[in-house]
Amino acid sequence: MSKIRQPDEEVKEVAQEAFSTASNYENVRPGYPAEAVELFLNNLGVGVMEKEDDNDNKPRPFTILEVGCGTGKFTRVMLQVLEDKNVHVIASEPVQSMYEQFKVVVPDAEIIQCTAENISLPDSSVDAVIAAQAFHWFANRAACEEIHRVLKPSGTFGIIWSQEDLSVPWTKDLYVFMDTLHEQNGLVFPYQENWKILRSRIFDKLFHPPKEDSSYKQFFPSSIEGAYNYLSSHSVVSGGTERNKKDFKEYFDSVMEKHFKADGIPFHHVPLQLYMYWFTKEA
Repeated sequence: MSKIRQPDEEVKEVAQEAFSTASNYENVRPGYPAEAVELFLNNLGVGVMEKEDDNDNKPRPFTILEVGCGTGKFTRVMLQVLEDKNVHVIASEPVQSMYEQFKVVVPDAEIIQCTAENISLPDSSVDAVIAAQAFHWFANRAACEEIHRVLKPSGTFGIIWSQEDLSVPWTKDLYVFMDTLHEQNGLVFPYQENWKILRSRIFDKLFHPPKEDSSYKQFFPSSIEGAYNYLSSHSVVSGGTERNKKDFKEYFDSVMEKHFKADGIPFHHVPLQLYMYWFTKEA
């Protein structure tokens, strides 16, 4: 089983190295479909009920904290979806380069700099917490306890990942290599068998068993070169050794040769699958 991340590993060295070029991450990573984000937010209970302020009985905003927001790929779509709703969004990001890039790309959004294990917000201060394409970096008990702390009673923690669709032969082949790197870095993802085991250990007595949905699929239009740029931006590659990067390029080229080039099959897109989870806070 992959190891559980320790709280003192605030952001592993590989993540710091990988995300040091935040502008490249911003340029090569796909966004999120608005309809999928809307589905995700609806299941968080966003805007379902008007919140009354304790002081003047006026409706108060539904407050969302996004942890590990990166350059704001998810945040900007969320803000568009929530444009006409009474919602207050607070983003957070620990890595300096990502934090700075976020402020450039989403200049009007509120952002704080902190880790998921040490959130600089009061107890019971937010209605929902979101981790989009980030939870694998802080999948530890300390982060879950901290998220539980800042959530209001019956608040919801939503996790969403956009992963390559492993039902497609070429991506399945590629992940023989990728999963070796994931294992080396102690990263666990929802398509892996030990995800449920890890989940039960770190969420126990903090959150109720989740509601989940992995039915949404999308296509990221791309050339082979674009697919390489995107896939090599994955932190386990971009934050790895030069040898790892070279090995990945060779493996990627062999997969493209096998599934496309050898038979003259055109390459059009990277297939993606969204994994969504909603956890409700226990008392």
